[in-house]
Formats: sequence, C-alpha cells, structure tokens
Amino acid sequence: MIVAEFSNPIFSPFWDKIEEMGKESFIFKFTSRLLSPLFLILSFKSWASDIEVKPYTGSVGATTNQLAPAVGDVPGNRYNFDLKFDYHKNDPHLLERKFTFNALLNDQNLSMFSLNEASVSFRRDKHRLTVGRQILDWSLVDAYWGFGKLNNRQNFNYFEPGQEGLIGLNLKLNYSNGFTYQLFGSFVYAPETNPSSNINNSEGTITSSHPWSKPPSPTATISTNGPTRDVRIDYNVNYPTLSDVVFRYTIGLKFGIEKKNFGADAFVLRKPENQISTTVNVSYDAGLDIVNADITPQFYYHDLYGGSLRYQNNGLKLYMSGIAIRPNEFPDGNQEAFEYTQIETEKRREDYVGGGISFEKDNHQYGFNYVARLSPFNREDDILAVDPRWNQAVNGFFKWQMTTSVNLRTDIKYDMLTTDRLVMIQANYAFNSRFLINGGVNMIGTPNNGKSFWSPYKNNDSLYTGIRIIF
Repeated sequence: MIVAEFSNPIFSPFWDKIEEMGKESFIFKFTSRLLSPLFLILSFKSWASDIEVKPYTGSVGATTNQLAPAVGDVPGNRYNFDLKFDYHKNDPHLLERKFTFNALLNDQNLSMFSLNEASVSFRRDKHRLTVGRQILDWSLVDAYWGFGKLNNRQNFNYFEPGQEGLIGLNLKLNYSNGFTYQLFGSFVYAPETNPSSNINNSEGTITSSHPWSKPPSPTATISTNGPTRDVRIDYNVNYPTLSDVVFRYTIGLKFGIEKKNFGADAFVLRKPENQISTTVNVSYDAGLDIVNADITPQFYYHDLYGGSLRYQNNGLKLYMSGIAIRPNEFPDGNQEAFEYTQIETEKRREDYVGGGISFEKDNHQYGFNYVARLSPFNREDDILAVDPRWNQAVNGFFKWQMTTSVNLRTDIKYDMLTTDRLVMIQANYAFNSRFLINGGVNMIGTPNNGKSFWSPYKNNDSLYTGIRIIF
C-alpha cells in the first residue's frame, strides 16, 4: 500500500460532471453556463433600479493569452470567460448579508465555480453572530501567501489563489475595553474543489483540463522478466458517500484586543484539511501487463495555532503574523488500520512567520512583505509530501491610479531559498463606468533543478489582454 497526497483534489464531490455535453460548441457552453446567471442578475438590477444605493457589484469578461503563441501555450491557459458577482447589504441596525460568487470557463470547456461567501450576520450592541459561509480573517500570513491552511482557496489560478470561507456559526463579542472574542463552530465541511480532475473509472484514467492541476502519471516504469519498460496504470477511485464527506466538525477560538491604531490577537482552530488526501493500493497484473491503482480518499484533521500584531496610522499599515500547522498522523476513523500495517503518511508540521509594511495615499499604494518557513523540510526524505509553496520569500507591490481611467499594478514575489519568482503586471483602461479593457503579463521563474512547488507550472506564463463589462 502506498499513502499519498495529491497536490490537487482528484475527488470533487460537489462539482461532478452532470452530463456529457456532446458536440456543443465552446461559445454555446459559455452562453449557457455563464451568461444565464448574468441575465438573472441584470433582471434583478432592473427590478431593483429604484434602490438608492445598489448592494451589488459584478462583471463578466473575456481574456485571451494568445498574443504571443510561445508564451503560456498550455491547454486551459489560452483563453477564458469569467463571471464575478458580489452582494453586500448592510442594515445599520440588525442585519448584514454577503454573497460572493465567481465562475470561469476555459478553452478546454472546463467550468470552475467558487462560492466564496454566503452569510447573514445578526448584530446586538457590539456583538455579532454570523451564519453561513464566511472567510475568517484570523491569519494574515496564511491569507496573503496563499497557503490555504485556514480558509479554502478559490484556485482558478495560483498567481491569485483567492479565498473561500468556512461554513458554520461565528460568534464575535466586542467589549468597550477593547477586548474581542470569537468562537467558530461547524459540523459541515466543504473541501477545496479547484483545480479539479476528470475521473473515469470505466477507462481507468485520471486526467485534467485545468492548467494548474497535476494528475497522476498514466504509466509506470517497471522491469520484470525483461528490460525496463512503461506499462499503463489503471486507476479506480472509491468514492465515499456524500455524508462521509460533508459531516465533519470544525471548532476554533480567537481572542484579542483592538485599540485605535493597534491590534493584537491569537487563535486556535481544529478542522479538516482543505484538500482531501488519498491512499493508493498498487499491484501489478502480469497477465494484462498493467498496474492497478486503487485510490481511496482520506480525511485528515489538523490543528492550527497563530497570532498577529497590527498597527495603522494615516495610510501606514504594519503587521506581523505567524501560523503553526499540526496535522494528525492518521486519517479520521482509520487509526487502528494504519497502526496495524505500520503505514506512516507524509504529513508534516509546518510553521510560518511573516510581516509587512504598506502605505496608501491619494492615488497610489505600495508595500513590502516577507515570509519565512521555520519548520524543517527535506525534499529527499519527504518524497510523497507536497513542496512548500514558499520558504523564505519577499514581495513588493505597487498600485497607481494614474488617471480616472487608467490604473497600473505590479506584484513581484521571490523565494530566496528556491529562487522561485512570480511577476504580475497589469494595466487597466476604463472607457466609462461600465466597460474596461486590460492587459498584462504573468511570469513564473523556477530553479534549474526543477525541485520546487512552482516547477511543474513553469509554462503557465501569460501575456494577455481582455475586456470586461461591469454591472
């Protein structure tokens, strides 16, 4: 038996493909899957046109990465259509409602969806109870560097992974002396669903139309009764029931103090990991000359500890943040079986600390961030573990509203340990409040030895341009 954790979820219980689309064209899929929700939203806009301040924003757009054929010519990374919708209604007396949804359709006809938030908050005095899917702002370093240990990630792309909230109840108590307490609890679990894979048990294959996915190899190299050769791997995924996936608990506590310019907090949280791990039973069928790989999803819990210090004054912001991840050694409900077979998973503790400074004034914003991995990691020993996303990295960013119509933003990240580099440069031009065009470049640099988290994605660069309609 081999125990492994894939870097992308091969099991997606919520967005299974409902039916084969046959010979439908790409444009028809775009219209039916993305524009239909837009028409509903625009209908709502017409109905609510008498509202003084609209409680929602949104856009629909199209982007092409075909300006330079040699740049980022990866299936799924060539062009896409996307939809964004954000609803935020804040009643100053009682209720606050949030609903954020994103969708993307790429050139491989892969539909991606993300329900980032869907919650209702009830207020009484300074206290608040939030019900639904909500992004917990408990760890600045986890959110900024995209580790995805606390909240889920949207993961349409890894340049900007985004966040998806946790489902549950969040009680926040604020007191006049500045002390705050938050208690979060849930019995509902929703794992990350992007980037997804296509599982075909009848054909024994696992593939993907997502440019940021890493499906397992379709072949294995063996040397039995002859020279070394490649043989096909026949995959079979044992799907758990939906109830086995969904009904898992999360419990956490955060406490802190908030003053005019200063804040400090600490938290502890126990929850299932956002990505589903797998166990793989591998056997060789000499008669058929194939390798059989029987895959079973496994659910691991981990304990998170963290805290932060914050200061802000007249556009200046500073923060320090740390997070410690302590994964369980055994999957939920299978400890005795794993102890009996003496199988140890490649789960490892992780510790990160980071900080940053930024300044915002008038029409520009710039800043600097840093993160360091304090926990050990030996790539030669942890062959089944996922490489750390960032090890010892710095980041600089700059945003400039040049005119009322033109803005520019630049974001650069560099890992001083692995020499990984991410560069994002984008310019936007707004013709009016409803229509804009943009263009930019996203670049990935990786070490020559190919041993880093970002190495498998080194061809996912893009030199792009796009249009966007805002409603």
